[in-house]
Amino acid sequence: MDGIPLPRIPTVWFDRAGRGRDDLLDFLFPPLCPLCHTRVSQEHHLCPSCLEALPPQPENHCLRCGGQTDRPEPSCIQCRENPWTADASYFVFPYQGAVVELILGLKFADRSEYSVLLGRLIWERLGAAIRWESPELVLPMPLHPWRLIGRRYNQSALLARELARRLDRPLATNLLFRHKRTQPQTRLNAQARRHNVQGAFRVREEQGVKGRSLLLVDDVMTTGATIRAASAVLKQAGAARVIILCVARVDL
Repeated sequence: MDGIPLPRIPTVWFDRAGRGRDDLLDFLFPPLCPLCHTRVSQEHHLCPSCLEALPPQPENHCLRCGGQTDRPEPSCIQCRENPWTADASYFVFPYQGAVVELILGLKFADRSEYSVLLGRLIWERLGAAIRWESPELVLPMPLHPWRLIGRRYNQSALLARELARRLDRPLATNLLFRHKRTQPQTRLNAQARRHNVQGAFRVREEQGVKGRSLLLVDDVMTTGATIRAASAVLKQAGAARVIILCVARVDL
């Protein structure tokens, strides 16, 4: 290769913000829709067809636990009979269709970049409601250290990071921790799930949550046993308010 001049990239392609570099990368490696792999205008976006195919949020659900109801209710019969430990629960999608593919990719297929896309979708649908809740601190649902080693990252922490950035609020990844190694909840029925997560969570510094409004972020809510156990620990530590935010809720 000695003596062969290398091609020069015109400096005019590169402005101070680096837009020329980004244009070149987009030309060489165009961003693709993660679901159908067609070209999209921006990275971490869905194509119009896949965006349109995302399932709508059910109109009627309990504002406290997120369960389906006949009409919007601040607290459903199940919450009144078995008090819900969180003060409010939000979810963006029912757990169906393309949303399942995105969540499973983020959680088990090493597609950590999906957290950016899901964070944007959460914000587009629920950003106004979450801003109205005015959380002071954003927390992810923690993984047990051994599970974190196996997965290499906590998908809920990646989602929480996206929301904390948009809310301009601190992200606390170590304040709530999981000290008890439990069985995967997917293998258990509702009663066994509640027993499985009893005593699984602790707060590292109670002063960090005392009197504060907290946003607790997770990927999927099924029976709510894990969320209930975690939010109960936060309330016992003195949190003034715990707001749950999940990407999707499984219809039971």
